[in-house]
Amino acid sequence: MKILITGANGMLGTAIKAALLEQELFCFSSKELDISCSFQLDQKVKNIRPDYIINCAAYTAVDAAETVQEKAFKINALAVQKMAQISKQYNATFIHFSTDYVFKGDAATPYETDQETDPINVYGASKLAGEKAITQIDGKHYIFRISWLYAPHGNNFFKWVAGTDIKELKIVDSQTGSPTSALEVAAFIHHVLKNDPKAYGTYHFTNQGAWTWFDFAQAINTKLSLDKKINPVSEFKTAAKRPVYSVMNCDKTASVFDYQIPSIEEGLDEVASHYLLQS
Repeated sequence: MKILITGANGMLGTAIKAALLEQELFCFSSKELDISCSFQLDQKVKNIRPDYIINCAAYTAVDAAETVQEKAFKINALAVQKMAQISKQYNATFIHFSTDYVFKGDAATPYETDQETDPINVYGASKLAGEKAITQIDGKHYIFRISWLYAPHGNNFFKWVAGTDIKELKIVDSQTGSPTSALEVAAFIHHVLKNDPKAYGTYHFTNQGAWTWFDFAQAINTKLSLDKKINPVSEFKTAAKRPVYSVMNCDKTASVFDYQIPSIEEGLDEVASHYLLQS
C-alpha cells in the first residue's frame, strides 16, 4: 500500500508516520512539498500513484489567522480543494483533518457530524471551507474532525505545561472540549487503513470525555508530578474568539469503523509515558 503524507514533520504527521512504518510511505514536510502549489502536488501524486493521500499540512495559528486571512484560506481551503481534485483524478483515497472550531460553540451537548456549522473565527471558517470543497468534489474521502490536539513532541499545550519554568500558571476554565492525543489519532488512522469500510464522509475523532483547559492543565500537573500551582481564570485575551463548548459526538466513528476510542485520561496516560521516556 502506497501512502503519501503531507505536513509529515508536524505534530500529527510525525505521529502518523510512526504508526504506519510497515506501509510504503512517501513523506513530505511542508518545506519539501508546498500543498498550495498545484503543479508540485500533481507531479508528486502522478509519479507516486498512492493508494491514500493523508493531509497533515494545515495553517493552525488560530490567532494569527485573524490578520492573515488570505494565507489561512490559501492553505486550509484552496490547497485542500486542489488535493481533493488530484486525489480523485488519480483514484487515491483522500484523508483530511478538520477541527471542532467549525462549530459555534454554544451547544450544551456534544456536536453531531451533521449538526449546523457556524465558525466564530477565521481559522474555523478556513477549515470549514476546506471541508466543503472536499465534499463538493465527491471523490473517495474521509474528513476527520479532531480537537485540542497534543503530543509528547511538537509545540502544544501539553508540552508547554510540562516544560515551562513558570511555577504558577493561569489557565482558562471557561472553554470545554476534548483534548485529543495525536498518538491516538495515528493509531486510529492505522486501523482505518487496515480495515477500510469505504464508508466515505465526515466523522468526529476525539478522545472521549470533556475537560476545560484548566482541568487539562491540572491533569498534566498531577500525571507528571510537576508540583505547579494552577489557577483558574475565566478569560484570557486572544485575537480570535474560541468556542465555549466544542465537545463532539464520536459514536458514528466508533460504530462505522468498529473502533473503541480511548478516554481523555487514557490519551493523557500514553502521551505522558512517551514524554517521560524521552525526557
